[in-house]
Amino acid sequence: MRRLPPDKFSSINFPVPDLPENCSTKFLLQRNSSVITVDNPLDPKLLVVTYPSLFPSMHFFYGKADRVLTIKRLLHDLNHPTDLVIPDSMLPLINTSWPVRFSIPVLFLAASPENWRPKASNCPNVRPLNVSDAPQLGEAFYNDPWLWEFFFSPERLLREGQAAVAAFVNGKITSVATTLACTERYCELGVATRPEYRGHGFGLECCRSLSRIQYEQYGRVPCWRTDFDNRASRKIAYQLGLEELKNSAENYIFLSNYFHVGAYATVAP
Repeated sequence: MRRLPPDKFSSINFPVPDLPENCSTKFLLQRNSSVITVDNPLDPKLLVVTYPSLFPSMHFFYGKADRVLTIKRLLHDLNHPTDLVIPDSMLPLINTSWPVRFSIPVLFLAASPENWRPKASNCPNVRPLNVSDAPQLGEAFYNDPWLWEFFFSPERLLREGQAAVAAFVNGKITSVATTLACTERYCELGVATRPEYRGHGFGLECCRSLSRIQYEQYGRVPCWRTDFDNRASRKIAYQLGLEELKNSAENYIFLSNYFHVGAYATVAP
């Protein structure tokens, strides 16, 4: 196994296509704080991208399920609370080599770059956020740090050029949509609404506004990562005009070696 700095990833022959299901991974491959591990830099068959500053840490696995010894060695060191996103072809091996305590299929949805066009939000309560809004964003969604998980903090999310849009009632944030990750073609959105304001359509309007900004300023179309049981998340995705990915080469599964209480927000934005 060999760890690579992000700026060296382009030197190995392991293409990661710009597809909706790869949005988070391609984004992390460009982050200096990411850890990139390959089995063999000269002829890589397995790629693991990790963002260790998260807790629990998250590991994205790509490649061949037949790299048995390599995968087992990696799993042996993951004895702290850890989340994995894996191709379903790796599940039999990981299930017998690692203490899986939580498992759920990942549902990906995306807009078509050729046919999708954003709809305008006519909600007067919605506006883009700037850095001065970071303290209020962090306070309003203190229990939802997944909204800025790849940026460490609300301040860095808003400072580093990733758009975020919020709805306000009486000057307070009620709902927010953030750009979780982005590539040249796609932006992965996350949305959360404070419990007392759910059911009023604020989340959808935030996502519409954010999608329009990403499309008009960067030429990106939205994609979405959730689970099959999160009906509210799926409903917003459908209302945005996103469609389930049905022709992916691989299906992906979210695993943890610890028990979850309730829905897991990173999987179900």
